[in-house]
Amino acid sequence: MKKTYLLLCQAITLTCALPGFAQASLLAHESFTIQSSAGAQGAGASTSDMVYSSYSSDGWGWAGGAGAVQGSAALHGGTGAITAANETFKFNVGATVDALNASYGAGNWTIDNATLSFASSTATQGNPRFGNGAGSFDIFWVGNNNWAQSSGTATNKQLNPVYASTQAELDSWAGSSALLNSAYFSNQGSGYLDLSYSLAADPLLVNSILSASASSNSFESLYLMGASSSLGMIIFTGGQGQPLPTLSFDVVATVPLPGAVWLFVGALLSMLGISDRRGSLWSLKSWFAV
Repeated sequence: MKKTYLLLCQAITLTCALPGFAQASLLAHESFTIQSSAGAQGAGASTSDMVYSSYSSDGWGWAGGAGAVQGSAALHGGTGAITAANETFKFNVGATVDALNASYGAGNWTIDNATLSFASSTATQGNPRFGNGAGSFDIFWVGNNNWAQSSGTATNKQLNPVYASTQAELDSWAGSSALLNSAYFSNQGSGYLDLSYSLAADPLLVNSILSASASSNSFESLYLMGASSSLGMIIFTGGQGQPLPTLSFDVVATVPLPGAVWLFVGALLSMLGISDRRGSLWSLKSWFAV
């Protein structure tokens, strides 16, 4: 009995180690940036858009050396009122996915540890369209890549994304979305800030990337939605020599879990001395009876 108990303890230890069988190996690390919109001066950009809550002197969207996620209570220089805005980014992953499929085979790899990084600043900007302030924001994957920044007209947003304050409003434009992170911008420190946010491995994001190709569905779009009226977070999109917004992820090998399970079962049966004897088998079942 004592020997059986010790063997069972060893089996439980092996059970705890089972997730190790499914640990994927790192194959590569990939990073993608948006196209710089420095110098665009709101004339139009295809991979970044500062989407306004209302039609303004900039129109419905802005693309230049920087964009922002900001609420209606954020102020420029502590006094000047600004227009609330969200920010949208688009990353071209299709050619890289094609190359990964060629190297490792479609279905033999997936992504892990996805992050979004960008540069910001706590300094009051010379441009009065940007406000300052601490606050919360959400990062969404969105299923609509058919957008581009433009001024539009008072009655026509053209291809600008919708300004949304809820996921339901966002889905009315995007079709589908997934919340990847709820974050907080402290507006603390001085000078430039390099910010990085982990993105949840939501199936919508993962499967969209895995099915991308240079020939179709080449882009992935992320939408940053302000969740605090006080938020004023500038995001550099080519200006002031700061790095461009970047989507990164690890490429890892997929592990056939059923094979790992069979290895575990074989080890468990061996450790407990299970043989063809019916009595031993029923003895094992009694250990796990509910």
